[in-house]
Amino acid sequence: MLIKFLKHSLSSLKLAKKATSALFKDAIFSSLISRYFDSKIPNNSFINPSINTSSNIIYYDTIYQLIHKNESSKQEIKAIALKFQKILSLEIQKETTQRMLQGKFADHITNSGGAYEIFPTDLECHHCNQKFSLNNIPNNNGPLNINLLPTVTTLWHHRRLIQNLQSIGQLLNNPFKSTPNNRADFFIPLNLVVIDHGNHSANAALYESNSTIEKYYTYDVSQWFQDIYYDPKTNTFNHSICGKPLFPNPLFHENIGYIYEISRLLYQNNIIS
Repeated sequence: MLIKFLKHSLSSLKLAKKATSALFKDAIFSSLISRYFDSKIPNNSFINPSINTSSNIIYYDTIYQLIHKNESSKQEIKAIALKFQKILSLEIQKETTQRMLQGKFADHITNSGGAYEIFPTDLECHHCNQKFSLNNIPNNNGPLNINLLPTVTTLWHHRRLIQNLQSIGQLLNNPFKSTPNNRADFFIPLNLVVIDHGNHSANAALYESNSTIEKYYTYDVSQWFQDIYYDPKTNTFNHSICGKPLFPNPLFHENIGYIYEISRLLYQNNIIS
């Protein structure tokens, strides 16, 4: 009986060792552990393993690994981060376009005149009774190239979507030209462009080349990096003091949170200012 018990115990130990070994060889798990002890990334809810249910964590995780391997220059990391953020913004645009083509609302609630918020400029913590606002700052960037920058347009009308896609473009000898009707918000250092006026023509321009927007307002989001973080479990911006979700919530799309956190990561590691 004793020998049988010992064999069973030995077998259990071998299985445990094998499982533990596999676990600690997993790159994402190792990354989560290292982030937990990373003092440069305070209040980072990405340490929660439940985020692995979203495949988009890979963009943040790759940037994190590049920073900590210390093998890439700051400029190289900024370049790949911008491309990742562009991918994330195009995914938002793809899903919004699909909803329009299916006759659905853009944000699951309303699409009246494109009056829905992609990135909030005002947040409030009901728990701490504290408000956070972004104010306009001078534009110092010249025209914005929406083919290079992560850009989202507030689509809301199925017929206008089709009309602009079939009438604007090089193939149609009618390249996009920015007019006063095209208006955007530019969030730095996220490099995020949100077009909320003249949005259907700008949407068509997203799939062309060298398309620029000249009329826009600039907001500096870096003032939020210390106090506000994105929680992928709830798709909300949370207050770092109490950990509670900020209002309004949730965000229009989880990718907005990932774009924010990638820039926040770069900022906290002195890669962008």
